[in-house]
Amino acid sequence: MDFKEFFSYVPQNIEPFRLFGWHHILQLLSLVFFITFFTVLARKKKSFRKFYKRFVLIAIVAQEIVYRLWDAVIFEFKPDILFTLHLCSFCIILIVIIMIKYNQTIFELLYFWGLGAATQAILTPDLGVYGFPHFRFFQIFFSHGLIVASVFYFLFVEGKRLRIGSLKRGIIYTNIYAGIVLVVNQVAGTNYMFINRTPDTPSIIDALGPWPFYLIWLELILIAVFSLIYLPVFLRHKKELKLAVQEGE
Repeated sequence: MDFKEFFSYVPQNIEPFRLFGWHHILQLLSLVFFITFFTVLARKKKSFRKFYKRFVLIAIVAQEIVYRLWDAVIFEFKPDILFTLHLCSFCIILIVIIMIKYNQTIFELLYFWGLGAATQAILTPDLGVYGFPHFRFFQIFFSHGLIVASVFYFLFVEGKRLRIGSLKRGIIYTNIYAGIVLVVNQVAGTNYMFINRTPDTPSIIDALGPWPFYLIWLELILIAVFSLIYLPVFLRHKKELKLAVQEGE
């Protein structure tokens, strides 16, 4: 395959992406292996930790720039191509901030948004004609894998923890952010987070009813996913509280 085909908008010699096909499965296994391996290595070796943190920061910025330029060349540098307010894209901004200077609230948002949205994007990527080995195939797994890797870094390498009440705050902040995005969509004519209308291409949202009724289902799904992600934190807090009570007796 030549260089032009690798970056082409409509590839001619690449098979379309197949959900849970063997290329997809191998990519998922690769992400699990590399994220686990580098997280464990950074946890055990302090000399590697600083390098790994810098690598994640530089890599996630670099891949985003390359992807935006590729997208912009195809769509003639439209503003909504160069900048996006989808959750995963905004997670990249949060990662840049928190890698430079740690902030607990940002970490908690990154925990819910990163694990919730990025994991879903890895499991069910919207790739269409961009199967293996197209640039977009590698980019979408690499970018979302770095988001998950960032969350794991702060959890297991730096030992950061979520505060009690972070689930409630995560849901509230997400709805506030969604409200801001709704206004931006109205003004700019965009459809970030698919709040203002269903996606242009067929998706699971189509099965949730017409606008605005499908937003109710999306809210319920949001609460369910965030609650599931928060469950290990809840169990940990419950265990720590139980131990504190036993020590106080």
